[in-house]
Amino acid sequence: MKKFLIPLVLFFGLVAFLAVGLNRDPRDFVLNCAGGATAAHITALAREMGIRKVLISKLASGLCAFGQILSDVKYNYMAPAPVRLEGADAAQRLDRLFNSLEARGRGDLQADGFTDDTISVRRSLDMRYVGQVHECTVDIEPFEVTEAALERLKAAFHARHEELYTYSEPHSAVEVVNVESAITGAVDKPARMTVAPGKGAHAALKGTREMIFNGEGLAHETPVYDGALLGAGDRITGPAVIQEVTTTIVIEPGWMAELDASAVYVVTQVAEQTAPQTRRAVEVA
Repeated sequence: MKKFLIPLVLFFGLVAFLAVGLNRDPRDFVLNCAGGATAAHITALAREMGIRKVLISKLASGLCAFGQILSDVKYNYMAPAPVRLEGADAAQRLDRLFNSLEARGRGDLQADGFTDDTISVRRSLDMRYVGQVHECTVDIEPFEVTEAALERLKAAFHARHEELYTYSEPHSAVEVVNVESAITGAVDKPARMTVAPGKGAHAALKGTREMIFNGEGLAHETPVYDGALLGAGDRITGPAVIQEVTTTIVIEPGWMAELDASAVYVVTQVAEQTAPQTRRAVEVA
């Protein structure tokens, strides 16, 4: 048990450190489970952090791969462009740079098999007031950069600077440091996974197993369910185990799991952990 608790406590400490560092209270969030092994101790981790709701997808062990097939393909190209936003020459230089970057990105996506109707473009500029040592990134829509359009770029920069630093200097000269284009090819998305309504958790019961849920080393008889036989709306109250094809979900005492139609288990803490009836003590190294 100690061998299990040490990495769990270390992981909890890391998550808590990151959350506090971002000025966020973990108790205000829902914990999402990813990875094949995580579901075995996700409720224990949530309990330590004071989180009362956990999401566990049937695809938890393959979320990275699933995310990859959902993700669009994007090429980002950046070019240095040290130029003040003044005059026709500056406008022409910026326009040529953007068009060059985007032609390269479109060519790369077309080589990947994307057609023009699936390609989109976003632009940004790193800008600053002349004399500043730092710049901020300003996102813009693609448009022809003419001398008249330079005023549009300046207005976007002033607004972004005020958003970031609470002030702007509309009468100060503005310069560009870099320009960047993000050229994206949209992929076809697979149909959303759904689960048919269930017939009750009892229909998925496979048997029982002795399990340990606390540091006392006491084994408890725990029901084991076949996740493939569970349907939407089926509820399981812990202690329990749900066996999926690629992961094993452990539901601690005091927690309840309900399978949503989206193929995600919504696991909620319904009571403080209470030990079920003790069967026998087990020695744990």
